Amino acid sequence: MMYPETQSEASEIAESALKEAEIGGVTPNPQNYIIWFEYLTGRNSALVRYIDKARAKKFKLTAERYNEIYAKFLPSGQDGSMPEGWSEKIEAAANQIVQALDAAAVGTEIFGAALTAITDNLNSVESNTEITSLVGNILSETNTMNGKIQSLQDQIEKSYTEVNNLRSELATTKRDIVTDRLTTLANRQGLDQVLVELTVEARIEQTPLCLIIADIDFFKNFNDTHGHQTGDQVLRLVGRTLDDGTKGHDFAASYGGEEFAIILPDTPIEGVSILAEHLSKTLESRKLARKGCCKSFGAITMSFGVTQYIAGESLEALVARADRLLYKAKEPGRAGTHDPYLKKSA
Repeated sequence: MMYPETQSEASEIAESALKEAEIGGVTPNPQNYIIWFEYLTGRNSALVRYIDKARAKKFKLTAERYNEIYAKFLPSGQDGSMPEGWSEKIEAAANQIVQALDAAAVGTEIFGAALTAITDNLNSVESNTEITSLVGNILSETNTMNGKIQSLQDQIEKSYTEVNNLRSELATTKRDIVTDRLTTLANRQGLDQVLVELTVEARIEQTPLCLIIADIDFFKNFNDTHGHQTGDQVLRLVGRTLDDGTKGHDFAASYGGEEFAIILPDTPIEGVSILAEHLSKTLESRKLARKGCCKSFGAITMSFGVTQYIAGESLEALVARADRLLYKAKEPGRAGTHDPYLKKSA
């Protein structure tokens, strides 16, 4: 983990973190301390979301829950798996700062030795000329040191800017890794990360969590008939519709190809069924037409597999169940009814 806070910022956050641990009635050991430190910096969005929800629902953060929070949201390598080449970039920027500080330390030592020698000589001066000479030497050494200090400041400011730029670039790189470029929704990797986080929350808080896996009906035939560019246009439209139709903590993602997924925390399956029906009707109402032509390609229909997380089950089992329901939902559509939604799931 990287902590870019200054000494004063870190001290202020540390004091608040210790207070939070004290208010919660837990031992301010390193594990509990780092939980609150991360929360107060706001960088760990999953951790912040979990604690905010626990507070809103007045859940007691027991010692056991602290252990679960740490294991889930703060494993040693959770966000430490940096993209290739980034460790070297960050190390190089850090080395520049270290080298500047080393140079400053040497300069300070030389300056101190020079002042000591001048001070010793003051005891033996006998004329104004000698005093003037010594004062000149002091001014000369001071000017030299001031120049080195300014150079150090410039170097640190340059390195600080580089580190900030690296942080921004790294955040963008990490975001790109979990984003589907075509739809701009999260990709499968991003979906898996959020699904892990939210299933842990649902299990700890004993709240419902539902998953939708959806598939555009007859997309392959459409793609083959009208071309990939038009097919991409359909995928973008579906992505926007699903994203617009999900609110709050609901999370839409591209599942791969013409498949999409939506995670819905704190939502019972009845509410998810209503949402899926609404999304289906919204998509059917959005007619897709060829550019420069009024001719419509027809309505977009989707099939939806809806299911609810069972505490303790594996994510593979949850996804597999949603997949089975999706393909079951597609059966009436294949028969020609184009019914895009299986209203109930098991």
